[in-house]
Formats: sequence, structure tokens, C-alpha cells
Amino acid sequence: MAGWDVWISVVYIAVFFTAAFKAGEFQWLWGSVLLWFGFGLAGARLLPGIWGIIHLAPLYPPHLYIIPASLFFFANHWKKVPEKKMWQAENANGFISLFAVSGMLMGIVSAVLALVVLSRFPAGITPYVLPVLLQLYAFEPAYWFGMQAVIMVVFYLHRKVIAGEAANRFSRLQLQLGFLLALLFQTACTVVLLSDIRYG
Repeated sequence: MAGWDVWISVVYIAVFFTAAFKAGEFQWLWGSVLLWFGFGLAGARLLPGIWGIIHLAPLYPPHLYIIPASLFFFANHWKKVPEKKMWQAENANGFISLFAVSGMLMGIVSAVLALVVLSRFPAGITPYVLPVLLQLYAFEPAYWFGMQAVIMVVFYLHRKVIAGEAANRFSRLQLQLGFLLALLFQTACTVVLLSDIRYG
């Protein structure tokens, strides 16, 4: 399965690079590359022979670099629509907007879950949950990218098909529901991975 995970990550990277290049999001692109390079160099010092620029391990979590670098996207495009409780990614196409927003929601939820577990550590099963959260974030790209894709599709259907508006517009309720959806997905995946540890 490790081979499939690498290929899934490669496809994710290719989709991001193609979409960002076509949208002219070069700051986001270069920010992601620099973060990958930085993490690779730091990892080569901390985990020599396991992590580094020439190893496959840094390819597993491309969202580790893409999500923080998407701050360039939000700084350049994210605007509040004055007359409504909505936000819009100005001068950005629907796909790259959905990609950025869904990725950021996934990243925020992942951080929230980690903070909740750390606040309870080492009570209960938290010593088991922390490694599972790390596994979900860094070494289970199929789960992560699948969850992000579902959020993108739900957002697109809600805004474009049902509301009849541009896909790069997001209401407060939509963002809140996206957060809850990401929380539900990641919690469910964490439970599944915990069950694999217990019964595997």
C-alpha cells in the first residue's frame, strides 16, 4: 500500500501544481516548494537516512507544505462581501478557491484535534490517539485527499448548483459546515485507525 500512497501524493502534487500554475498563483507555488525544501533539510538533520530531499517520506504529506503556503492565496484574494455575510476569493477561479479553502479547513481541524488531545494527555487513550493523528496527517494521503475532495465537491454543489453562484464565494454557514464535515471525517478516520491498532 505504501506504493499507492506515494502515487496518490504525486497525483495530488501534480493537480495542485497544474491548478496553481494555470491560476497564476506563483507565490503559493514557490512558498510550497520552499517549505518542502526547508522541511527536507531539517528532516535530513533530525532523521538522517529516513527524511530528506532525496527520500520518499517528504512526498507523503504534500499538504504539510501546501496548506501553510496557501496563506499567500488568502492574503491576495480573500475579501469579505460587504452586503452579505460572505467571503469571496477575488480574481481566482472556482477550483483553486475550493482547493485552498478545503485544505485550510482540513488543516485547522487537524490542529484543533491535536490541541484537544494534548490538553488531555496523558489521560485515557490520548497516548494512542496522538500517533494516530500524526499517521492520519502525514502517512495516510488517501484518507486526507479523499476527505478534502469530498468537501470540495459539497461546496461546489452547494454554491454553484443549488445557490447558482460562483464557486469562489463562501458563506459563513458554509464554512462552519465545512469545518464540521472535516471534523467528522477526521474523527471517524482516527477511530478507524485506532481500531486497526487494537484489533490488527
